[in-house]
Amino acid sequence: METQSPRRPVIYNPAAAEFQQNPFPSLRHLRENDPVHLTRLGWVLTRYKDCAEVLASRDFGMRGIEDMLRKQVGPGPAFEFIANRFHSYDPPEHTRLRSLVAGAFSARRILEMRVHIETLAERFLDQVATDASFDLVEKFAYPLPFWVITEMLGTPMEERVQLSVWTEQILKLQGMPQPDKSTVEEGNAAARDFMVYMRELIKVRRSEPGNDLLSALIVAEEQGDRLTAEEIAECVVFLSNAGFGTTRNLIGSAVVALLMNREQWELLVSDPSLISEAVEEALRYDCSLTSTPRFARRETILGNRKLAEGATVFCLLNAANRDPERFPDPDRFDIMRADKKHLAFGGGVHSCLGASLARLQIEIALSALLRRYPRLRLGTERIEWRSRLYRGPIRVPVVTD
Repeated sequence: METQSPRRPVIYNPAAAEFQQNPFPSLRHLRENDPVHLTRLGWVLTRYKDCAEVLASRDFGMRGIEDMLRKQVGPGPAFEFIANRFHSYDPPEHTRLRSLVAGAFSARRILEMRVHIETLAERFLDQVATDASFDLVEKFAYPLPFWVITEMLGTPMEERVQLSVWTEQILKLQGMPQPDKSTVEEGNAAARDFMVYMRELIKVRRSEPGNDLLSALIVAEEQGDRLTAEEIAECVVFLSNAGFGTTRNLIGSAVVALLMNREQWELLVSDPSLISEAVEEALRYDCSLTSTPRFARRETILGNRKLAEGATVFCLLNAANRDPERFPDPDRFDIMRADKKHLAFGGGVHSCLGASLARLQIEIALSALLRRYPRLRLGTERIEWRSRLYRGPIRVPVVTD
């Protein structure tokens, strides 16, 4: 008589070491067995159609983020900063704040940045040109987007390293559902010091404006808009946090995916015109932002579950991007995949403002690596990942010959 094997319980535990190293088997099990899954923190969604629906729907918004953050990080500067950034608002307040920042990420301005970003990429690779091996994250994937965003913000050269330290401490706190005491203290200190710094820099830019984002936001305020100095500071700190950590992760993850799927790397070497296809597939295959919350504005049905008004919903973007109902054979990395309409940058009114800039930087980074190191390969069989709210390789040792 044939006996059935016991069914593996449905558990979502993103803090588990095996999940952080490779979340996709667990996410697949969750999607197949309980795609609208209730946890003590809220509902977790793993299907593409559910995530896309929630992100686009006006039945879900960000009202509720303050209570969630207060429970997560407690009162303090970090809470004040995260809760007050424009991504945490709904329309019409979100619309007002986002529109003031959007000019810095216009198609024209992004296009104008291409040559400069290409120059930066070449400069960083020149610094490792004679090395037979190097850490791609430390030498390339990290400094490239970091320089891009700090230059956009008009940060003085000698102060950029400090901004990096503050940013990492805030991101670490933001990415932990239950942060320990030292992480909370460091995150609060970083948020406080970063905001103090930005307030002082705003004063300087008022008297000495430049061709940078901060100066543009000040001008918008002085032309009669309701943007306050505090809102300017919060916008800039948010963009600094979002602007380089995510892109660093995406560049690193794209290189890992290509080098672990050697035929795809060789395809790009032989036909560089496919670079945009490769970028989109890399974004789908292993995105940086893994989860984004929304809050139900009214009682609603999702899948076969009834969600109460005010319910917290987490859209797991990396799970949605590997949904076989949306992407056939989703665990296969294939730059020739016909449909790559992923959710790596979220969706709806809160979709990532810097998506075009991130795409451009990934494209430039990959193009430079392919041209200069066509025989590039991984220097290790095991990649360690940072994988809480933001996922990306911690180090990517590569060999150039």
